[in-house]
Amino acid sequence: MSLCYNIDMRVIHLCFSLHEPLTLRKFSSDGSEGYFAGKVEFVRENAEVYQPLFALLERNTQKFKEFRFSLMVSGLWLELAEQYDAKLIERLQKLVKLGQVELVAEPYHHSLAFFYSQDELTVQVELYRERIKKLFGVEGRIFALPELIYNDQVGKWAEEFGFAGMLVGGSPAVLGWHSPNHVYEAMECRYLRLLFRNTVLSQAITVGDSDLLAEKRVSSDSEETKLALSAQKFQKRLDLELLRGDLVNLYFDASVIRAQRERGIIGFFDDLIAAWLESRGNHFVGAAQACVVETPSLALSIKDSVSWREDVEPEDSSAEAVGVMLKSEAETQPPRWLSRPWQVELSKALYSMRREILASEDEKVINDWRKLTAIDYLQDRAESENFRLVLADLKTRAESAKKAQAVEISRTYTKKHDRGDVAVRSVVDDTVVPVTFGKPKVKVDVTPTLQTQAEVEPAEEIIPVQGLHSASVEQPVVELPEKPVDSAQKTSQKPRGIRKVIRKLVIE
Repeated sequence: MSLCYNIDMRVIHLCFSLHEPLTLRKFSSDGSEGYFAGKVEFVRENAEVYQPLFALLERNTQKFKEFRFSLMVSGLWLELAEQYDAKLIERLQKLVKLGQVELVAEPYHHSLAFFYSQDELTVQVELYRERIKKLFGVEGRIFALPELIYNDQVGKWAEEFGFAGMLVGGSPAVLGWHSPNHVYEAMECRYLRLLFRNTVLSQAITVGDSDLLAEKRVSSDSEETKLALSAQKFQKRLDLELLRGDLVNLYFDASVIRAQRERGIIGFFDDLIAAWLESRGNHFVGAAQACVVETPSLALSIKDSVSWREDVEPEDSSAEAVGVMLKSEAETQPPRWLSRPWQVELSKALYSMRREILASEDEKVINDWRKLTAIDYLQDRAESENFRLVLADLKTRAESAKKAQAVEISRTYTKKHDRGDVAVRSVVDDTVVPVTFGKPKVKVDVTPTLQTQAEVEPAEEIIPVQGLHSASVEQPVVELPEKPVDSAQKTSQKPRGIRKVIRKLVIE
């Protein structure tokens, strides 16, 4: 669906985030079970969240061809879904094939790599794009960090990587009097578009705002009622909000389905989608389409990192101080809720191991390390000590892998040495000369050949000198004058006499 902006058009961009963190097991020195678990948690989330959410999305894409939406799907979620319910992947593939869902790219392991190793961020984003290209045949054109974290430096990186836009937590402290219901440009970027979450409306649904609740019958054959989210009441608030701009970005974590299940959130979304598309000029769009519904009229600069958590969580006055930082440092720091000293310490310890981990060339070690970069492990201080133990064990495994690698290289070299396959590099001309060890199997003529002027300067015919070359032709005999010499001088004088003979022969 191509969109041409007009003054009567009103647009909703609906986006759900699908991410399932792996449970970090209590560290055991034997390492028999590995560091991670996740089956129990994923199976529970699948029943309570993913199955009803996918049913909701499939039902409405079938009923309304104009219905569009976005999904942020982490690489870890894809791995768990493939392992424990592969049909979820098949269902998502069908939605993508219909062209009604857009996948928003993110770091494969749902990490904060940007703030500690941008090389690692690049690797994880490339891994993600390769994975969704293989599974779904698409490449994400819009980018988002976990929790919709953003600052100017992230925007520059995203544009250089090739993304056209980013999803951003719409913190009122950042936007000020500006409305989140517009498309903005990123300051100091050439074209990167920013889509800000409408915090007020998104949060009203997430927490089940009492102003949106209305009494509804539990079933058609019962008089019993319950309080449930009302799409009609929400649309009235939506109409007022759209007076401040024609684009409303509603972003949710998929867990909202479980949190508001008792308040009828599935029926709420069904009613909202149907009612919204009944009105002429109303549209649902994906992330890339949302970037072009209007021409940006303002470029925004965001120095300090923001996320959607800052949108709804007031600053905790009891939180640990993050210390005094230079302005340049503040621009590359994670959001405040991820910048406590113990969180920064763990993150630096984790990413400082990167070079050593990659040098091990052990895929299992590298994969386990990358799983630890997920943002989830930095949110519970009670788990920090367990996290440190896992890091220490991972370092030991990397060192063992490197030692095993060195032993294997040495063993391979020794085998080649014994076979005579070792190559020696000449220090004179930097060429590789094969060296054969042991006695030669065939007789080799090792008589030295001396370089002479005759080898450098061309001559019509050079007569070989007897005693220097083995030849079958008859050679002239040259008698040297007899002169007694000391045995010590014999070695040094003989070459001189030979050179005289050769020069004489060449001249003749």
